[in-house]
Amino acid sequence: MATDTQELEVFHAVVRHASYARAADELGLSPSGVSRIVTRLEARLGARLVQRTTRKLSLTEAGKTFHARTAQVLVDLAEAEAEVQEVTLTPRGKLRLTAPVVFGQLHVAPLLPELFARHPELTVDLSLADRVVDLVDEGLDLALRIGTLADSRLIARRLCTNRRVLVAAAKYLKRRGTPRTPSDLTAHECILFTGFNRPRDWHLMGPSGPVTVTVSGRLASNNIDVTTRAAMAGLGITMGATLAVGPALLSGQLVRVLPEHEFEATAIFAVYPSARQLSTKVRATLDFFSEQLRDPPAWDRKLLGRFLSVRPVGEGTGRGARPALSSVAAAGPGMRRVAAGGES
Repeated sequence: MATDTQELEVFHAVVRHASYARAADELGLSPSGVSRIVTRLEARLGARLVQRTTRKLSLTEAGKTFHARTAQVLVDLAEAEAEVQEVTLTPRGKLRLTAPVVFGQLHVAPLLPELFARHPELTVDLSLADRVVDLVDEGLDLALRIGTLADSRLIARRLCTNRRVLVAAAKYLKRRGTPRTPSDLTAHECILFTGFNRPRDWHLMGPSGPVTVTVSGRLASNNIDVTTRAAMAGLGITMGATLAVGPALLSGQLVRVLPEHEFEATAIFAVYPSARQLSTKVRATLDFFSEQLRDPPAWDRKLLGRFLSVRPVGEGTGRGARPALSSVAAAGPGMRRVAAGGES
């Protein structure tokens, strides 16, 4: 007897979560029901797929092989469903979306009421994670990502610019002095963002072109909210993405440091597995975010003229500029096929 789709969905959910309980929560089943389905699948295949211990679940060699070979089956089934859905103009069903944590909290979640108002039959499972999620392996429909991208299986549509500036609390600058040139940063306590490949090397764009300065500090974090709050507490100077530090700049809790310099602008992208047979729900959501997250993004519009120039420093000058994607191939209007490069 052939494996049925429920068995595949349950098995892949168990692999994703390494837990019967969490797989059960995702699928709306009981943990015992999930266990019975996996056991039934193993009995029919005549091979143990999942190794169970008191602490964790892991795949056997047979399980790894079966998982790798059946992942594409689920993708093909999803695309077949997408073809059927394409005959209707109404986006419906669950859309699995992922975004970075702080960006998702501040700028994606607040847009969902409008998305639901436009598409009443659409539901969203929003997963926030700062790691680079494998959309194909984890069965996700769409990702919003910041920075350079690195998966040739994916298609990326550029949404808007991501600007990053130097910020600190006024009380810190009063205590330690205000830097006048990038080289002055070496004498300051700097709060490092470890999402950079080289967090101590700050590459800035200024009136005279690009400059790199190596900084140091006692605090480092991979979370932009942590670095922002640390700067607000007076612990030092940090790199602040305007999508995160905008409210603190407007309220005066943070001030710009070296206002004629900023980090080279990157971009925010919508990323999805394939342009072929794009389902109605994905296409509708993609169009929605393309409309809502256009240049200049809403968080920057409040800062223009007071804290930001109309154009990012160095943009269009041809000095030190590099594309957000290290190399791209055309994939339709407004879209790029993701090529080699690292996310930062």
